[in-house]
Amino acid sequence: MSDGRLGLEVDQNVARITIDNSGKRNAMNAAMWHRLPELLAEITDDPQVRVVVLTGAGDAFCAGADISELHRIEGPEGSATEPAERALLDCPLPTIALINGLCIGGGCQLAAACDLRIAAESARFGITPAKLGVVYPSSSIERLTELVGPSAAKLLLFSADFFDAERALGMRLVDEVVADPAARVAELAGTIAGRSQLSVRAAKELVDLAALRQPLGERAAHWHEVAGETGETAEGVTAFLERRLPDFPYA
Repeated sequence: MSDGRLGLEVDQNVARITIDNSGKRNAMNAAMWHRLPELLAEITDDPQVRVVVLTGAGDAFCAGADISELHRIEGPEGSATEPAERALLDCPLPTIALINGLCIGGGCQLAAACDLRIAAESARFGITPAKLGVVYPSSSIERLTELVGPSAAKLLLFSADFFDAERALGMRLVDEVVADPAARVAELAGTIAGRSQLSVRAAKELVDLAALRQPLGERAAHWHEVAGETGETAEGVTAFLERRLPDFPYA
């Protein structure tokens, strides 16, 4: 069995999950797929955390599922990859994928499940089930198609070829390509952590509903009510008029 692991560090308001399986370019073994939902649950329960960053150790993000453990990852009780993906999608906190190097197969599955994707200029992307005779999970196909559109999704899935970061950016598979992704993600996470967490959480939920073409009215009304009850909007407006940083009451 591979000795890969998922590391967790919390620094101020940012939780950082690191995929660490250096001998296999951070491929995810069965234990790692099962551990990710547990870690995300721990993070969500921590009132200190406002942003989650998912990254890989060393010079790779994630080379996908560990093929030597495919029989354990895709077992008779179902795939271990889909609950991990769903845990990322359902996380109420903003999630950022910091992509350094290879992002292949299940790595793309994880990155696509994050809210934002920041890539190094050297990053390379590929979705490779067609090389293995594996059917890519339906939930992952839905998310991929939502991000890049049907034609680009088919190009990635049909060819199983690798694409560089600039091509991935053009496909909208990533949001930014930068020379120093770690610095950019630290800056972005700090910015998000400093904003109204009510506004951020409301925006995440409502954008996700809109992407699924679901009605927003009931949930939008809920968040407007919470903003009024907690004094979040009042504090934001008062701080703006007084030219000071807001001390938002919602956490």
